[in-house]
Amino acid sequence: MDTPSPTPGSTPRSTFDNLDPQKQQRVLDESLREFAENGYHQASINRIVGRLDIAKGSLFQYFGSKEGLFRHLFRRAVDEIKAPLRAIRDADNAGAFPDRLKRIFAASAAFAQAHPFLWGIYRRMLTQEDFPLRATLLSEVRAEGLTFFRELICLGQAQGSVRADLDPATAAFIIEATLDRALTAQDSPVLDAGLGLSSDPNTRQARLDALAEALCRGFSTHPTAHTVQGDTNA
Repeated sequence: MDTPSPTPGSTPRSTFDNLDPQKQQRVLDESLREFAENGYHQASINRIVGRLDIAKGSLFQYFGSKEGLFRHLFRRAVDEIKAPLRAIRDADNAGAFPDRLKRIFAASAAFAQAHPFLWGIYRRMLTQEDFPLRATLLSEVRAEGLTFFRELICLGQAQGSVRADLDPATAAFIIEATLDRALTAQDSPVLDAGLGLSSDPNTRQARLDALAEALCRGFSTHPTAHTVQGDTNA
C-alpha cells in the first residue's frame, strides 16, 4: 500500500518544515517528477523514496498521505507563480494596464517553461485524470486566477486605461482563458495550430505580446493606441 494512515499524534509536514532546505527541495523535486511522469493514480511512493534513499515512513510522516503530498506540491506551485505575478500587478512603476498584462503573460510563460514538471501535473489534471483532489484543486486555482485578473482590471479602471463600463469578472475570465490556452499551446504544436507559441523564444514572446495587445484593444479607453501584430488595418 502506498497510502497508510499517518502516525497517531503526528502533524503532517511539521517534520518536513524542519528539514534542511536542500533536503526539502530534493523531496519536492523527486515527488514532482513522479507525479508529472506517471499521473496521480500511477505515481508510486516507493519509487520516490527509492530515488531519495529514505525510509518510506518518512514521507508519510512529512505529508500524512499520498494525497497530502500532492496537495502540498500543488499549493506550493501556486504560491511560487503568484509571487512574481502579484509583484508585476502591484508595482508602482509597472506602467499602465497594457504593460502590466504583457509582463504577466511573459512571466507566466517563462514559469511554465522553467518548471516542466509542475506544468505537466497541471496539464494532466486538466485533460487526462480524475482523482479525489482534482475538482477541489482546479476550483481553487481557477478562483485565485480570476480574482487576480479581476483586481488587475479594477486597477486599470482606476488608472483610466481600462473602460469603466467593462465588467471586471467577465474581462478576468477572458484574460484567464486566453492565457491558459496560450500556455497549453507552448509545448504542443498541435494545439498551437500554427500561431507560433510552440516556436522559438522570440516568436513565442511576439505572439504572447500580440495576444495581450488584442485583449487590451477591447478593454482600453483608447483602443487605437494599441497595435496588434499582423493587423494591417491598425
